[in-house]
Amino acid sequence: MNLESLAEIKGKGEQARLFPVLAESSKEGRTLSILLATMSHVTEFADAILRPLGRPVGARTKVEAFTEVSFEKCSDPNSRPDGILVVKTGKTVWRALIEAKIGNGKLSKDQVERYLGIARDVGVEALITISNDFTSSPGKHPIAVDKRLLKKTELFHLSWFSFLTAIKLLDSKETVEDSDHRFVLHELERFLLHPSAGLQRFTQMSPSWTEILDRIRGGLSTPKTSIEVSEVVSSWHSELNDLCLLLSRETGATVGLKLPPKFRNDASVWESNDCSLVAEKRLLKAALQIPNAATELEIEADLSSRTLRIFSRLSAPLDKVRQASRVNWLLKQLEGSEGEAIRIQSHWPGAAPVIESSLSDARNDPEVHSHPSKTMLPHSFTVAMRMEDGRKFGGRNTFIAELEALTLEFYGLVLSQLRAWQPPAPQLKRDEVQPQDVSAGADGDVS
Repeated sequence: MNLESLAEIKGKGEQARLFPVLAESSKEGRTLSILLATMSHVTEFADAILRPLGRPVGARTKVEAFTEVSFEKCSDPNSRPDGILVVKTGKTVWRALIEAKIGNGKLSKDQVERYLGIARDVGVEALITISNDFTSSPGKHPIAVDKRLLKKTELFHLSWFSFLTAIKLLDSKETVEDSDHRFVLHELERFLLHPSAGLQRFTQMSPSWTEILDRIRGGLSTPKTSIEVSEVVSSWHSELNDLCLLLSRETGATVGLKLPPKFRNDASVWESNDCSLVAEKRLLKAALQIPNAATELEIEADLSSRTLRIFSRLSAPLDKVRQASRVNWLLKQLEGSEGEAIRIQSHWPGAAPVIESSLSDARNDPEVHSHPSKTMLPHSFTVAMRMEDGRKFGGRNTFIAELEALTLEFYGLVLSQLRAWQPPAPQLKRDEVQPQDVSAGADGDVS
């Protein structure tokens, strides 16, 4: 690797190194150098990171990475991006400036906009920021910038834990064939997990969490336009994105949020909707999609009752024509699960009330989920687990800890065991009289 890729845009820098020689105080530079060096040498890892950005990396692609970059067109000595990635596929070249923050370091609007301006001036196609902030996708940035700066320059954001998640997924799928590359990835994982690397998971709600809960308990209003509600929703969204990464690492599959297109395309619309939900219904809600799971994993935090509920909904099997048969179809799937902590709801047509019981009660008494009218059949079921400890719900740290623990427990005990009903394959219709073999003549001889 040489510096020609930088010279083409009149830039200078240092090749990203796996073993950077930097001052002890330069933790940020060290961590980024090791990360970028790994991306430039392990094709599968670079592809896992850059493909979601619209830049797939294949066998014919060359990835180069540099740190401590500067440009002739930028005279401000304080405007030095932390690094740059150069992705070459055939005659196509795509470059992205890198700005990274570790630990409690925060990205600022001024800095992000300044680097977007540099990217535009020197002819770089994108800016990638890396920090401990979590977003729903690389294209959703935690900083709202002047949109005019995005006309010619793409802006992406990656959390540090997204790199760990990528390594876990590559490992679980055994995607990396080269043993040396696998070794490098495992060493990168070990390094990133060490406290000195500066990675932080999302571990607590904002200070406004306790204030909003106290206002609700006191019967006071919580306007959807208030700063406190906005901060709570922002914390909630960060935790959901971190929770998806956590589940991805634990399951070895890419877990994502189920969001309507209008929310996915505009984070401000999603935030506004959830602010209204908190203000009007005192709820926080979400749905997670796990590949090949029977249905979504849904989360509901009731701020009034301080109750956390994790649940999944399943349609009842339509080929079962008895109430007990439909209920037993569900119970059989949960045979290995502890029955006291799991709740089951059966949903019935029309105005018939929902029937709820523990899994244990449903096992012990088949009549619990029945209706006096035997022609009435449940059309769907909800299986749930709850956390009803108001003290833990109200804690900024304990709320996050309980949410993550309950989500993992629910997935392991319930959702991973469930299978969605599918209608049986159609059967051939047999006539009472089989048609004669058309190859035979009237007298039975073959013609």
